[in-house]
Amino acid sequence: MATPAPAQLLFLSCRLSAEALGTRVEVLQMEAVAGELRTAPADADTPDFVRVSQLNRQGKSLAQAMLPHPLRRSVEHVGDDHRTFQRSELVLPTAEFFVRLALRPDAVTIRIEESTGGKTALLTDLPIPPKS
Repeated sequence: MATPAPAQLLFLSCRLSAEALGTRVEVLQMEAVAGELRTAPADADTPDFVRVSQLNRQGKSLAQAMLPHPLRRSVEHVGDDHRTFQRSELVLPTAEFFVRLALRPDAVTIRIEESTGGKTALLTDLPIPPKS
């Protein structure tokens, strides 16, 4: 009988940059290590988000995490009448994000997508590094 693969975590840190042709991803750190998640992070409950998915060899999504979009910020401020509050949406030129994932044993690729304005765009696919 085969023994199950030891639990692994993936630490992924990226920088997103808003550019004329779309959002660019720069991987700052990606490391697979032995370990388990204590608690699963809650998915973002915002209309604009970044989805980080684990894919198997066939490209099927095995698990995902959704984070509030790092380049999008909603700010509340005093209105022009100085009596009411207004909400403004800001788009930052660059921002970083960090995610910790419980790696699925059959995952081979990490996919990063962004969803803004109801449209989803693929940003990058990254091979999962060997466990360090």
